[in-house]
Amino acid sequence: MAEDCIRVVLADNNRELCKVLAEHIKLQDDIELVGIAYDGLQAIELIQAHKPDLLILDITMPYLDGIGVMERLAEMNDAPQVIVLTAFEQESMVQRLIAIGAVYYMVKPFDTATLLERIRQFGRHQGNYVQENRNYYNPLPVSAKNFPRQQLELEVTKVFHEMGVPAHFRGYAYLRDAIIMAIQEEDILGNITKNLYPRIAEKYNSTASGVESAIRHTIEIGWERGNCESFKKMFGTDQYQTDKARFPTAASFIAKVADRIRLQLQISG
Repeated sequence: MAEDCIRVVLADNNRELCKVLAEHIKLQDDIELVGIAYDGLQAIELIQAHKPDLLILDITMPYLDGIGVMERLAEMNDAPQVIVLTAFEQESMVQRLIAIGAVYYMVKPFDTATLLERIRQFGRHQGNYVQENRNYYNPLPVSAKNFPRQQLELEVTKVFHEMGVPAHFRGYAYLRDAIIMAIQEEDILGNITKNLYPRIAEKYNSTASGVESAIRHTIEIGWERGNCESFKKMFGTDQYQTDKARFPTAASFIAKVADRIRLQLQISG
């Protein structure tokens, strides 16, 4: 590895995504992955230990979210540049992330070659890019609209089967539709109660509260009786060991599965 290579820390609790990105980075002669964090507190520890040039940061992480990480970085000397990854594209969030120091913003799923290019672009420079790059983000998500619904249903069914999500529960169909909607409309989880649940309820002649309850019940039963290793691989389990957080929230579950399927479609496409 060259002495002037760009040293990177990756912080994302999607372990499959981390594995894919790590494999791509290892193929680069001028980029070195010095650590992977699966939660925000671990990210801070790795940054303090390795002092990387650049941090690739997911927004939704346990213990300390991405915004919390960036607020901690603002208190550090020689903090790394930050490229933010997120499943949500909301203008208010973009503005806040840029305001607190993100130099680039990418919506999942993204083009890996573009991420590597941005690592090289921002990892080789020091200084504050907040103002000059305020509008400089150009995420390149895979257009899920190009994939027929039948294929998306098949992909969701495969993941559910792997995880052991029970197909005989009413919430199974609701959850499947919610994930497909999240794949096709990346901003829908920003207003899950007022947008996603009512649309599913209308399709199935139910109510939004009924849809929410059925989805939550299906997730809980799948978590308790399904394939523990599969759930652990996708979500981790440390943050779900207390009475207050025994299961992933519906939004977290939907976002994670949708993110995984987008990634699979990107790789296969």
